[in-house]
Amino acid sequence: MKINLTRQEFGLHLLRLGLAGVFLWFGFSQLMDSLRWVSIVPDWAVSFLHLPPAIIVMANGIFEVVMATLLAMGFFVRITSFILGLHLLVIAFDFGFTATGVRDLGLVIASLALSFMFTKTDTEIKTISSI
Repeated sequence: MKINLTRQEFGLHLLRLGLAGVFLWFGFSQLMDSLRWVSIVPDWAVSFLHLPPAIIVMANGIFEVVMATLLAMGFFVRITSFILGLHLLVIAFDFGFTATGVRDLGLVIASLALSFMFTKTDTEIKTISSI
């Protein structure tokens, strides 16, 4: 069996899997060592959610792992990448015009681009039987 993808389809799968990898890394990092992330939880999030920073980090880690897993598996790609993009937009704005904020803004743009470009047919891998 031979897989035959166009450059655009290959690029979309590469973007989807790359973003999923980034979100999985950050999500598992927050779950494995949540205390390392507590210092960057903004005060407004603690006030708004009425939760300790460690719980916010753990919840964020679970959220990112679940959403990234859906993205990696190709389930609900458009809505998942859109939600992840909006989620990261809040984080990027909180960091502001710093190296981390600019990096996160690039990931926001990539997530939203995937959301706008991905179609249902992109999830179907085209195959041609070999002779």
